[in-house]
Amino acid sequence: MTAGAGARPNVSHQFGLIFDETAWPLLYVRFPSKPLSDEGFEFFIARYTEYVEKRVLFATILDSRGLSTAITAHQRRRLSEWFEVTGPLAGEVHFGIAVLFTNALIRGALKAVTWLAPIPVPIQPFASIADAAPWVRSQFEAFDVPVTPAVEQLLAGHGG
Repeated sequence: MTAGAGARPNVSHQFGLIFDETAWPLLYVRFPSKPLSDEGFEFFIARYTEYVEKRVLFATILDSRGLSTAITAHQRRRLSEWFEVTGPLAGEVHFGIAVLFTNALIRGALKAVTWLAPIPVPIQPFASIADAAPWVRSQFEAFDVPVTPAVEQLLAGHGG
């Protein structure tokens, strides 16, 4: 995605969050290693809402490998509220979330939680980008979205 006149830059850093659009329609979001404040979490939700409201197909690699703690109860509640309001539209345009966790127990917990309480966006936990790459490519194929060279570059070499 090329930034045009008045467009926001392809990479933004706020609250320790990194939103990298350089491989759009594959968005790379990295969470900070320290717990995200409620203000930072609200920023995350607001930015994600902007992407969904563009009404353009996209997928995400959500890199949470640096997190040492889970989101707070308040943040989980806000995320549930977000899915109640924005979930239907997200389900139309957001065709996959590959969530990266280093901890296998957390990956298993995410699978269990999304199985018990499904969300409208396909979501899968992985240990690394290399592990996620085949699934991400299959999501692009399933939704007939071309895998661009920038997407391949992210999948091949964004730090594993």
